[in-house]
Parts: sequence; C-alpha cells; structure tokens
Amino acid sequence: MTLSSPGSIRTLSVYQTALVAIRAGISFIPIQADGSKRPDLQSWKEFQRRVPTLQEARIWFYGKQRGIAFVTGAVSGGLEMLDFDSHAAYEEFIAHMHLEGLTWLLERIEQGYKEFSPKGVHLYYRCALIEGNKKLAQCSLQEPPWVISKIETRGEGGYSIGAPSCGRVHPSGQPYQLVAGNLATIQTIAQEDRAVLLSVARMLDEMPVKEEQHPRDANRSYKKYQSQHGERLPGHVFNERITWAEILEPHGWTRVTSIGNEDFWRRPGKDRGISASTNYEGSDFLYVFSTSTIFEPRVGISKFAAYTFLEHGGDFSEAAKALVAQGYVDERNDHDPTSVDYGS
Repeated sequence: MTLSSPGSIRTLSVYQTALVAIRAGISFIPIQADGSKRPDLQSWKEFQRRVPTLQEARIWFYGKQRGIAFVTGAVSGGLEMLDFDSHAAYEEFIAHMHLEGLTWLLERIEQGYKEFSPKGVHLYYRCALIEGNKKLAQCSLQEPPWVISKIETRGEGGYSIGAPSCGRVHPSGQPYQLVAGNLATIQTIAQEDRAVLLSVARMLDEMPVKEEQHPRDANRSYKKYQSQHGERLPGHVFNERITWAEILEPHGWTRVTSIGNEDFWRRPGKDRGISASTNYEGSDFLYVFSTSTIFEPRVGISKFAAYTFLEHGGDFSEAAKALVAQGYVDERNDHDPTSVDYGS
C-alpha cells in the first residue's frame, strides 16, 4: 500500500497498515492467502463490534503472508466502501458526477482514500448513517451467472479486502494498491451527500425496469389500513394522483436538482444544501435528512403522510375526510364514500 503525504511516499506492510487502522478507529480482519478471499479466522463476527488490539494485529500479520480486510459499518465509525467492479464502470461514474456538478464531492472522497482493486476501484468514506451492503448498478449477461455487479457498497456488517493485500489473496494474483489518501484521511460526508453519490451510481444500472415495485415504508409508526370493501383508500388514491411538487412547493420547499429518478429538496428557511429526497430507490417516498422540519428524519413517508402533517397537523382521520371531500376516492366504489377509511 502506498501512503502519500506532503513531500514523501512510503510503502507500508500489512502489519503496519493494521497499526494505522487501529489508530484510525477502523476494524479489520486477516484474509487467507489462497485466493478464496475468506477470513483467516474461525469467526470474524466479533470484529463487527470492536476494533482488534495491537496484540491481535501482531499475531495475525507480523511476518505472515496474509491479506487485510477492513470491516465496514458503525464499528469503524460509519465506514462505507463504494466498489466499482471495473475501471470502465468507474470512468462512467466519474463522467456522471461531472455532469451533475458533483466533481467537488468526488474529489474530496478520492483524496481521502482511493485504491485500485485487482479488477476495479474502491472509494472509502464515513457517514453518520449507513445501511448494509447494497447493489447499486448491475448488468445482465447471456450466460451464467446471468447478472454481474457494476457498482455496490460494503456497509453495515460487511468487509472489504484492501491495500496492501497482494499475491495469492485474490484469485487473479494481482494486488490491491492505494493510489490516494490513507486510512487516517478517510473523509466523513453528510447524509445528503451520500444520498446524491449513491443516486448517481444507480443511474448506471443496466437491468430491465421492473413493471411493479412494492417499496417498504420505513416509518413503522404509520399504521397501514385495509378497507372492508376492498377499494383503494383515499390516501392510496391521493398517492397515485398527486406529485411531490404539488405537496411540498406550496409550503416553501424548493427542488434543488434531479438525479436519475430521484429529486432532491431544500427545506423552507434554508438557502443552500439539500434537506430531503423523493423517490429514493424508486420508492416514491419522502426521505428527510434534516432535523429542522416537522417530519421525522431518516424514515420514508408517503405523499399522504406528508400531506397530513403539512395540512392537518398529523391528524390522519381529518386528512382522509378532506381528501374524500376533494374527490380522492376510488371511482369503482358503489357505496357511501364518506364511510371510507384512510390509507397511508
């Protein structure tokens, strides 16, 4: 692994890299040098919860031919890795970041930590809230394995082999090489910056669009209702007919940009930055990053739920009655629409 600093370049061993990781608060595990990419431990789950000790680092790596993998997630301070399966995928990603005016974000992350894997590129950064491993962009093949990943993350509960692992650690026999930054300079980015970063990555997905999606509402405090008559409820009809602009803009929200199918918004009273996104991962939900709004942050809410909080102070019954009065009812209903329950 090459560690760059002003006026000097030096190469660290795997053992020295482990010591730097400890100082940087990054958990890690040893990797077998047999091309399997498997941990060289009976169980590595413990290191999803704690950083190894200096003694463990010495036992694992000093004078040993092993690779090293960094454990991502909360144990390593919200560490996440963006994995590009090929240099071509990374170049495509760079081009889209430039087009979206996000060169500054890419350069900041690259300068913090960028490495070449035997096949592609790894970018590391930290964020206060990350999820598990996610496949962001894939493409189909005409033969097994039929689908391959172009871009994915290593997040909570995951690990990623990193520099200076080399030799037999990877099936190709090729090394992992650090090209910019080091473990001590990994950047911490805001949740909204991570959102746009991953949104750009999803633009590179080449898989056919699914005809129907059933996103999971992350806000478990909103109860789901079913009509006794089987019709779509007012909230459901409202969700289908209304746009997010019609809900948010009258209340002072400003659409900042669109990336792929996702829109990014700024809350009222703020003159810069991003406060929320809509249609995150195709969900058609509002996902708020800011803690300075009436919405609960970091959960997905439907259009009906957002309307209820903005127009009716969180009273879902009153909101449903108002929607019925405005004509948001299932046109197939053959009974009194005023008796219809509401949907979230």
